Amino acid sequence: MKTLQKGFSLVELLVVVAIIGVLAGVGIVGYQGYTDSAKERVAVANYNSVKRFIDTELVLLNNNIQTTSASIKSFNNNCAGTTAFYINSPRSAAHNLEKFLKGIQCYFETTNGYGSAFKNPYDSLAQVQYAKDVTTAALKKGTINIELIVAADVAASRGGAGAIDPDNISLAASEAGGSFIVTYATADGVEGNSGEYIGKVFTLE
Repeated sequence: MKTLQKGFSLVELLVVVAIIGVLAGVGIVGYQGYTDSAKERVAVANYNSVKRFIDTELVLLNNNIQTTSASIKSFNNNCAGTTAFYINSPRSAAHNLEKFLKGIQCYFETTNGYGSAFKNPYDSLAQVQYAKDVTTAALKKGTINIELIVAADVAASRGGAGAIDPDNISLAASEAGGSFIVTYATADGVEGNSGEYIGKVFTLE
């Protein structure tokens, strides 16, 4: 005599599927929150590293401890250009403020860079950029933006960096020295202005 094997009913299977769906939904949300948090930590840590790097280089150059930067090379239009190190004294057309800022960008470049490669955790682009020709509105989230200071930045306290000395406004990138600002994009087209996202003003004397 055959014995019938009892299986799961349709209702029981539907309940199990529903439970699995709920658990999967909760897990996906938690995972996305974790990855977003990790991206933010990496991006901000890179931002702080860039500011410390610039600080160190400027202390050495502005106080004539070094007349040639041991880290920053003087680049032209792309990071695969010249390999000469930035010379602070005496300066020439090949060693001006623009070449210095471009050299910082190239130090952190992901493709042709020669230092620490910082990739933006939020997209496939290099995280550090010298935004000579890029508007704030075009910034992508997570971007570390290096830019010349203009007259409007003095009154606006751009990036929360506080008062900016109008005498240090960089009238042209071709000048031997001047002020520039480094900011962090907390969202597309938005520069941070407080806390760990605050911008910082630097001066190459």
